Formats: sequence, structure tokens, C-alpha cells
Amino acid sequence: MKRARILGAVLVLLTVSAVTLMAAPAKKLVKPAKPAAAASDSDAVLVRVGKEVITRRTLNERLLDIPEQYRSNYQTPEGRQQLLDRLIEERLWMIDADAHHVSDRGDLQRQLASQRRDLVIRTWVNEVMAANPAPSDSEAKAYYDSHQADFRVPASVTMRHIQVKTQAEGRKVLALAIAKGADWTKLVNTYSTDSLTRGTGGSLGSVTREGNFPSIGSQPALAETALAMAEGTIAGPFQTTKGWSVIKIESVKKEDVRPFDAVHTFITRTLTQQRQGQFYQDQLRNVREKVGVSPDSAAIKGFLSAKKTARELFQDAQQAGSPESRIAGYRLVVENYPDADVAPQAQFMVGFINSEELKKYDEADKAFRELLVKYPKSELAASAQWMVDHMRSEDAPNFPGADSVAAVTAAGKGPKK
Repeated sequence: MKRARILGAVLVLLTVSAVTLMAAPAKKLVKPAKPAAAASDSDAVLVRVGKEVITRRTLNERLLDIPEQYRSNYQTPEGRQQLLDRLIEERLWMIDADAHHVSDRGDLQRQLASQRRDLVIRTWVNEVMAANPAPSDSEAKAYYDSHQADFRVPASVTMRHIQVKTQAEGRKVLALAIAKGADWTKLVNTYSTDSLTRGTGGSLGSVTREGNFPSIGSQPALAETALAMAEGTIAGPFQTTKGWSVIKIESVKKEDVRPFDAVHTFITRTLTQQRQGQFYQDQLRNVREKVGVSPDSAAIKGFLSAKKTARELFQDAQQAGSPESRIAGYRLVVENYPDADVAPQAQFMVGFINSEELKKYDEADKAFRELLVKYPKSELAASAQWMVDHMRSEDAPNFPGADSVAAVTAAGKGPKK
């Protein structure tokens, strides 16, 4: 435990240091060389770490690994000292790790190989994709001309209203509203029953032909009527689902198409996305033809139809949803892999789910007894026997192996009904 804590502290320290520097993995340090007659300042040895050296050139190369926006942090004397200390720390740990053959570990080598593979592929594919030319203005304009419907701006009307309860009241309000010198805002405050718009002079905002008004809901007939009117018109009363409205048209915008300049960036981005996918597939096909790919259909078929292992089936059963589907999954384990190490656990779970979740004690009894016959030496045998004897009662398990059954059921049991 003490060893684990020490290792954990070291890993945290290294992580914090790495984040602080925002640096890429260290490059190999300069190996000691025979002294030259006139060594440059860049090759002057700053620190010797074991048999290796750190020079000014080492620091400058490492600085290039740091993202450009952070390099200025290491241009001051304090920053250079911090970078030098970091390289010393890295070199010490690297030498110690090599002494313990850490880099020879199979799992680490796989991770390094995976990271190298991903970096090489990503770098090359990005370079290949960079050769895909951006869409020209003429292509963007051609797309615009052939997709006019996509850039249509529907007709809209901006209006106000005074809502009343009856048609007679609406006629009265209309007469007052079209009278010379009428004060629309005052009429709204005096007569409108629409509390949501009364404080804004009866403003209904802008609406398209669909007639989805924020305050009075869907009123397509009112919107259609208003769109046919001229700006400044006061008319009504028109019946809505809320009552009767006298309306005032503030502005009307006819159906239009957004100008090309307004959608040029969107079109370019759309064409780029479309072409990138096709360009990638074209380049991949070229590489495939050049390198050559010869699939073995029979071998592939055998691989694809390979049988799942006992543990994979057991995990599938654990993750299944309903009790019935979990029982079916555990039975598959026992049927396909009766001698596997997880088979007794699967057999036990068939009985346990039947007993504790479905309350099907007869089915559970059968499953537990099968476990006792098939796996009498299993550590779950005592648990199965106890379940046979006590599952219909509220007794708590006190048999040897109770901890084992608790672990199994915690992993595979669903919520009780």
C-alpha cells in the first residue's frame, strides 16, 4: 500500500509538471561527444545527467515542442531555469525507467506503437487532404443558383392589435382607431384584453404566413389577411381563437431570397464538407490500388462468425435489461461453456434472479439443484444449498461463501421488483 501511494504521488507530480509546461514528450538528449576544437555556445554543456548531457541546443529544441502561445513563458531567466529543471527531472526518471526495463514491457510498447501509428496516419492524411482545393466562387454561385429554395426568406408582416371579447366591441374600437387624431397606444391600454401585449402597444411582432404569434398562438387566417394589406392599414375586427382583434399593419415584407454575399460562407463550408468526403474516398481508393489488398473471404467469414468467449457471454448477460433476458444470457454461458470458470456463477445467477426478482421459486430451486449436481466443488455450492433451503423465507444468509454470492449478485443482479 505504501508503495502504491509513493507511485501515485510521483505520477501526480509528473502530470502537474507536464500540464504546467504544456510540452510534448521529451526528445532524446544529446549524447556526449568528443570536445571540438571550437565548440559553439549551443553545444556548451549545461548539465550532465549520468552519461548524458543537456546543452543550450537541447533546451532550444525542446522549446520548439512547446505550443507557440506558451513559449514566451520560458524566455525569461526564471522560465529558462524552470525548463532546465524539467529536462533534468525527465532525464532522471527516463534513465531510472530504462534501468528497470520499463520500455521493454509489452503493454507499453503496444501503447507507443498505437500512438505512433495514429500520429503518422493523422499527419499524412492531413497533408493529403490539404491538396483538396477549396470551392471556387463560381462553384459557390452555381450552388446558390440551383438551391434558391434553400435560401428563401418567407413573406412576413409586423403588426399590432387590440383584442376584445365581441365583434360589436371590435367595431367600436375600429371606429375609434381610424378616427382622426386617434391615439393607438391609449386605445390599447383602454380596451385590449390581451395582457401580454398591452404594455407594448399591442405589438404582435413579425409573423410569417404560418401565423404562429408568440402571444395569441397559431392564427394562420389572421396572418394571411394581414399579409395582403398595405403598411399603415388599420382593419378588423377579425375573429381569432382568443376573441376579436382590430389590427394595425406596421410593415410588410414580400417573399425574397437571401443575397449571395450573405450566404457565401455557408455555401463554401457546405461544398467543402461534401467534397472532403468524396476526396478522401478517392485518395483511399488510389492508395488501395497502388498497395494492393487481397482479402481471404473464407478467413474473414470465420473471423466474423467467431464464437464469443464464456466471459464475453457472461458480460452480455450482466448488461442485459430485463430479468428474463439476463436469465437467457446466463443459460447461454452454461450451455456453450459448461466447463468455464464462470459457468457456476452463471448457473447460480439463473436461480438467484428467478428467486429474488421474479419470485419463481420452483424455477429457482431447479437451477440451484442443477448447480449442486454439475458443480459440487464450486465455492457457490454452499450458497446454492442455502438458497434451496431458505429462499422462500426472510432469513439472512450465514453460510460459508456468503461473501462470494454477494459479489456475484452485486455484479449481475438487476433492480428488485
